[in-house]
Amino acid sequence: MPSTRSLRGLQHVACPACSRPLKDAVTIACGHSVCLPCLPRTPMGAQLLCPLCQEKEEEQTQPAVTPVPLGALGETCCEEHGEKIYFFCETDAELLCVFCRESPAHQAHTVGFLDEAIQPYRDRLRSRLEALRTERDKIEDRKCEEDQKLRELLTQIESKKQQVEATFERLKQELGDQRHLLMTRLEGLEQQIWKEREEYITKVSQEVHRLGAQVEELEEKCQRPASELLQDVRLNQSRYETKTFVSPEAISSDLAKKIRNLHRKILGLPKMMRTFSENLMHHLETDSETEA
Repeated sequence: MPSTRSLRGLQHVACPACSRPLKDAVTIACGHSVCLPCLPRTPMGAQLLCPLCQEKEEEQTQPAVTPVPLGALGETCCEEHGEKIYFFCETDAELLCVFCRESPAHQAHTVGFLDEAIQPYRDRLRSRLEALRTERDKIEDRKCEEDQKLRELLTQIESKKQQVEATFERLKQELGDQRHLLMTRLEGLEQQIWKEREEYITKVSQEVHRLGAQVEELEEKCQRPASELLQDVRLNQSRYETKTFVSPEAISSDLAKKIRNLHRKILGLPKMMRTFSENLMHHLETDSETEA
C-alpha cells in the first residue's frame, strides 16, 4: 500500500470516475485514486468499494480492501491519522477519517458521511434557533406591551396627582372664601356694635348730664333762705318733678338677632370641619384597604 506522502502528488490528477481534478482524493488498495464523493454509498458499517473495480470484485467475490487517504486536504483532520474528516459515527458521536471508519471499533456502528450526518443536527439546531427566536420575540412583544401599560399607569398617576393638587387647591380657595365671608360679616357686626355703643353712650351721657345739672341746681337752692324757697315753691315743685328716664337699648334687637345667628353658625363650624376631615380620612383609608 503506498504511503500518504507519496500519494499527495495525485491531488492534481483527474479522477477516473468523474474525469474532474481529484477532490478529497483517496487511493484504494486496488491502486485506483478517486474523489471521495465518487465512492459508492454503502450501507452503514460496510466496507468502501472502488467504483472502477466494483463489478469485477463482485464477480470474483473478493473482499473489499481498506482505502488509503491522500492526506489532510480540508480544515478538519483526524488527530490520530492526520487525514481529513469525512465521516461521523452516530453511535459514539465521533468524527472519523477513512482509517477510523474501517477500524474494528466502528465496524458495527452507525456511520455516515459528515455532510449527511450533520444535517439532522443542523435541522434540530435551526428548529431550536427558530423556537428561541420566536420565544424571544414573544417576550420582547410582551415586554413592550407591559411597558406600555406601565407608562399609561404612570401617566394616569401623574394626572391623578394634578387632580388631587387641584382639588385641594380649590378646597383651600373655597375655605379661604368662606373664611373671608365670615370675617367680613364679623367685621360688619363689629362696626355696627361700635356704632350702636356710641349712640347708646351719647344718649345715656346726655341724660346723666341733664340730671347732673338739676342736682347742682337743687343743691344750690337748698342753701338759700326759707323765704326765697317759699316764694316759688309751686314753680320749683313742678320743675323738679322726677321724670322717668327710659334707658335706650345698648344693642338693637336686629343687631342682637344677627349676632345670635352668626354665633350659631360659627359655633358649629369646628364640628363641621372635624366631620369633613374624618369623612375624608375614612374615604381615603377605605380605598387604600380595598386596593391592598
